[in-house]
Amino acid sequence: MKYRKFLGATMIAAAMMTGVAACGGSDDDAPPAPTLTSTAAANASGAAGDNESEITNGSKPPSIAALNELVDTAVDPKIPAKDKTDLVQGSEKDPEIFDELVKAREDNPDVKWSLVNPVITNGPKKANVKVRIETAGNPPANAEATIVFDKGRWKLSNQTVCNLLGLYQVESAMCTPAGGATSSKKADN
Repeated sequence: MKYRKFLGATMIAAAMMTGVAACGGSDDDAPPAPTLTSTAAANASGAAGDNESEITNGSKPPSIAALNELVDTAVDPKIPAKDKTDLVQGSEKDPEIFDELVKAREDNPDVKWSLVNPVITNGPKKANVKVRIETAGNPPANAEATIVFDKGRWKLSNQTVCNLLGLYQVESAMCTPAGGATSSKKADN
């Protein structure tokens, strides 16, 4: 399903923020929002060693370059889904969900997502990062995504990715509420 069929950039940002507010989160007026891809990956290339050390350093949130590299890896079709589970909190419950994210990116080339400064600490082992959302024919919209330090690495939060999946009407076992039943992964398109 393509975004342009049902939402403009501003509505996407609003939907993401509403979905997070319903799930809880920080006291900020701008709750986390999902990210899909970044345009800053070219700037991050060549610094993988430095970026990896930032991703595994729990004492402070990583840079935008390191985070954009993490997001780009999550939607890279050349990397097997099973090798991406350390990128998103809780994704070991449903590693195939990365294939859905890759497909969503490919199906929506007119939707651009960029992580931009600042990265703001939001409690222990948690931070927010700004997301710039652009779609053809719409003004840019801004939202936030949450990153968490989990199992020795900074990752996109489960909540952030689950909100993205909800916009694509894709269900995942990693998004099932605690104690809830596992739902089917793919919605009919």
